[in-house]
Amino acid sequence: MLYTSLVTLAAASIASALTPTGFQPGSSSQLVVAYNGEPALNGAVEAKASVQTAPSVATQQRLNGTSYAVLMMDIDIPTNAPPAVSTLLHWMQTGLTPASTATSLNATKGAQSVYLLQNTANTAAFATYLGPSPPAKIPLSHMYVQILVDTSNAKQDAITSLQTAAANRTAFSALDVLTAAGLQNSVVAGNYFNVTNPGPATD
Repeated sequence: MLYTSLVTLAAASIASALTPTGFQPGSSSQLVVAYNGEPALNGAVEAKASVQTAPSVATQQRLNGTSYAVLMMDIDIPTNAPPAVSTLLHWMQTGLTPASTATSLNATKGAQSVYLLQNTANTAAFATYLGPSPPAKIPLSHMYVQILVDTSNAKQDAITSLQTAAANRTAFSALDVLTAAGLQNSVVAGNYFNVTNPGPATD
């Protein structure tokens, strides 16, 4: 029984590795996040200059829903009071639809076939993209989390709830925001990467 429990726990840890440990709501499915065709995946350290414009997002399997939203957050914002770090919303884009055919992502680390999430209706972002720019404070390295939310069956009240929440980027709790919108169980893919300020840290 103990062996089975440990195997189950290990499998769960691996399955949740696509979003940082402790981040909720997490995902065990890969959200492919790419800047100028180069994926920024699974905790990789990315140069600040390479992530200043909104990325393309995609999945490795075609999704069946009709509408999705992507949220991106910096979860390492330093504060002057407990808790030591807070969260900042960097991007919230709704109205995304999955492409019907796969696209080849030809990155330097090899090609992969993905299904892009497209903003074909030119839906305005609820929170326009802010490029990662960690300050020269501890922690110098910040984690940026992206989650994809299925909004196919969301009522207008849920979408309005997301829009209202996006107006305040600071101390942004993805779990609280999605719960308020009734979408806490609708996360279908996730990812994160890191950007580091070279320092030295200042007070």
